[in-house]
Amino acid sequence: MAFVRVPGNEIPEGAEEHWLEGRGGVKVRVMTAPARGPARGSVIVAPGRTEFIEKYFEVIREVQQRGFAVFCIDWRGQGLSGREVENSLKGHFVSFDDPVNDLATAVRLLADKLPKPHIGLAHSMGGAILLRALQTRRVELDAAAFSAPMWGINGLKDFQKKYARFMVSLGLGGTFAPGVEKKWKRENFKRNPVTHDKERHARCQGLISEEPRLALAGPTIGWVSAAADATESLQQPNSLANVRIPIVVATAAEEQLVDNASHDVVLAQLPGAQHITIAGAKHEILMETDAVRAQFWAAFDELTARVAPATAQA
Repeated sequence: MAFVRVPGNEIPEGAEEHWLEGRGGVKVRVMTAPARGPARGSVIVAPGRTEFIEKYFEVIREVQQRGFAVFCIDWRGQGLSGREVENSLKGHFVSFDDPVNDLATAVRLLADKLPKPHIGLAHSMGGAILLRALQTRRVELDAAAFSAPMWGINGLKDFQKKYARFMVSLGLGGTFAPGVEKKWKRENFKRNPVTHDKERHARCQGLISEEPRLALAGPTIGWVSAAADATESLQQPNSLANVRIPIVVATAAEEQLVDNASHDVVLAQLPGAQHITIAGAKHEILMETDAVRAQFWAAFDELTARVAPATAQA
């Protein structure tokens, strides 16, 4: 078992590590864990940029206790999955369709460990990947919950998108985007943009200190171009006409990283979706204080009750 261990971050019961090979021969790491008790279904966890499976152990255990089997993934280019550029600190995608295909392949190959119904639980960049997977019908879900989804990037201007696409056309997509961090360093809690919870913040930083291969610095120009393509595709009128499942979207009131206005644009295409704004929440709602997290879990529990009643048997 190759899970990274730090005190206070217990490995979920029955967790198994799996590997698959994606486009370009990139090795992608995924995890499955069974439900506690009779399975109500499965939750497909889609983490954000820079994140990794171990960061979600607490969330995974909470999902297991709710009666769900769990799937989680290290996206290509981060966590312990393989990289497409030589410098492992660069956050790089050629296209968001690559992680979409990795996700679809993994869920299909591990279907025997993932009883239905399938419910998505996606954070930030994972929200863009998961919605793109639904948009293109490469992943079928029965419901989905989105935490601070990256359907737009705060402060990313049109001229920056054009610059990124131009540089990619010149073959320079693998270089760091201008102005981003080129090294990982332990983040100061007081200045962090993602959570008010000191203990959860320290736990994540400790995992990276324990296993430096988990570290990621800033994104590449190629990632910026790919992210622009993906988020713009989600905001196009009628581009989500086929997505008609129960959905809840949680927006962080103190968001600094994703563009909250993009949530309204996308939600306009998803009639019936529930939209909650969580006061006192920074970007990482699931890594926030207990009071903030409780608001998200309440909405998640309402959502799952619609498609996976607690009395259902495996």
